[in-house]
Amino acid sequence: MRKRFAGLALSLAFLTGCGTSGWLPGLSDGRFDTSAKGGKDWTVFVYMAADNSLSDVADIDLNEMEAGLSSDRIRFVALVDQAKQGDSRILEIQPDPKGMNEILVSRDVDDGGAVIPASREVNTGSPETLKRFLDWGTKRYPSRRSMLVMWNHGGATFSDPDHLKSFCWDDQSKSHLTLVDLWRTTQHLATRTQFDVTGFDTCLLGHLETAYQLKRVSKFLVSSERVSPGHGWDYQALARTLSRKPEIYPRELATAIARDYQAFYQKEGEQTTISVADLEKVGDRLVPAVNALAKNLTKLVSNSSTRTPLTDTLSQALSAASGSGERNAIDLGYFGDLLQKNPKLPKETRDLAAKMTQELRRSVETNLTTGLPGEKYQGLKIYFSWRLNKAYADPSHQFFGTQAWTDFLKAYDKAPSPGNAPTNPFPNPGFPSPGLPPM
Repeated sequence: MRKRFAGLALSLAFLTGCGTSGWLPGLSDGRFDTSAKGGKDWTVFVYMAADNSLSDVADIDLNEMEAGLSSDRIRFVALVDQAKQGDSRILEIQPDPKGMNEILVSRDVDDGGAVIPASREVNTGSPETLKRFLDWGTKRYPSRRSMLVMWNHGGATFSDPDHLKSFCWDDQSKSHLTLVDLWRTTQHLATRTQFDVTGFDTCLLGHLETAYQLKRVSKFLVSSERVSPGHGWDYQALARTLSRKPEIYPRELATAIARDYQAFYQKEGEQTTISVADLEKVGDRLVPAVNALAKNLTKLVSNSSTRTPLTDTLSQALSAASGSGERNAIDLGYFGDLLQKNPKLPKETRDLAAKMTQELRRSVETNLTTGLPGEKYQGLKIYFSWRLNKAYADPSHQFFGTQAWTDFLKAYDKAPSPGNAPTNPFPNPGFPSPGLPPM
């Protein structure tokens, strides 16, 4: 990855990976849709929003793709927008037999104006740009399986009403995408295609809310609960994995991405989290279990004898997350474990917490931490704040499937404090945030 080459400028990078495929109902067992045309086993679409502090890093990751690609059964297609005016372009990545270097051998693709305008400048913080790229790309480059990588910074917490989780900052236009933007864009595609893998090589997108929004358009989600190191994913390793095994199943590829990520940062001594979630299980099993628990928690809020131990548990869960770069979220698994261990809470609550954690572990296929206590990062987190962000509970924004959790947050926000909760919400670091790594 970019950190391996001292002669190349290093910056912070966030990426998301999700794939579109020729998926059809009945093929969820991993068999190929043999009706897919185009002759490729996998197409990886990369939405490289580098019109920001990551501009110099974009060429490094493109070089990684070129250096790792060696099979004509695999295709990488990247929308690239860097800091210079008029430098937006689409590249179909070509193998570079010379390996990693500072020369890109890939050439621009003529899209006929479908995505790149005559000005050669796009706004990657606009949902319309993402929609055009995915519309054009999935039609021009059909394949048996596909993945999309959203390449950029990731950040902002749900406590910020202007963000509601943000990524893909475009400095020239001063805009960015949100989870709501992503949801609306991907729903447009859901009727005709499904991504096999959606990965956020970004900070802080490892949320249940993220997973639920993508459940109709993707099979697997790769994401991180924590702030991620600036080097991001290893695209050379990704391209090599696909080139060596073009027939790889989505579950296996998503797991390989996570393991390569962990392996690298173990050598570097960095603290990281990364997980792979099965989005069908998230929607069908985990979210209902979270809602069942949330309904029970709502009943505890109005009673001071149960609200106090509940607040103690929430405080512990939030304290564990305070070093992650996002203070207004709690890890679902760790929260469930804490609830089960609290003897002051009703048995019904502890049983529902046990059911929720069981469904979390079924839904999270792979969960890897480096240099961190694994029990505190179990793959997915959920929004919680001492003071509810009303935008989170706004139906015009709420596509997370967790209405019962929202009702719990509302009830907690309105109830009188038992005296053991902070009087002010944790500050929202948002993005960019001083002192945080550049993801």
